[in-house]
Amino acid sequence: MAQPSKGKVNTDDLTKRQLQREMEKTREAVAETVTEIKETVGRQYQAARETVAGVLDYREQFKNEPLVWSLGALSAGFALGYTMGYAHKETRGARKKSELARFTDSLVDELSIVGKGVVMPTVNVKIKELFGFDFQEVLQSIGDAKTTFRKRKPRTKSKAIAKSTKRRKRSR
Repeated sequence: MAQPSKGKVNTDDLTKRQLQREMEKTREAVAETVTEIKETVGRQYQAARETVAGVLDYREQFKNEPLVWSLGALSAGFALGYTMGYAHKETRGARKKSELARFTDSLVDELSIVGKGVVMPTVNVKIKELFGFDFQEVLQSIGDAKTTFRKRKPRTKSKAIAKSTKRRKRSR
């Protein structure tokens, strides 16, 4: 192979050097971009971590905003109770229960077990400490009193109309 003379510049060498310079610039640009991405992701990760940690630490949040949390819990409980009550009411006397009614019945049964076994003993102890009476005994007496009352049969419309016309005739 013949070597090029010293006075002449080889175009292949020039193109190679240019490509090498371009590749080096590209490497530097990619390295800078990767560093910027790492920093951005790190900041976003830290911000998300702080946000999630703040939300997951509900005790601290409750201490900061007890009224908001209490109203939220009350609203959620009311909505759930109303929905369950409505579903249960709609199935009275129905032979075939809907999926929602079956779910409601099973949920009420499970909550009843948890309430009687876990919640009520704790609540009863606190009420005894604060007010000096046994809350379970009060609830039991209320439950006993409800079973002793006799249900009244609802009047039919014709009987109600007849009674109201008698009253009107008497008042004249």
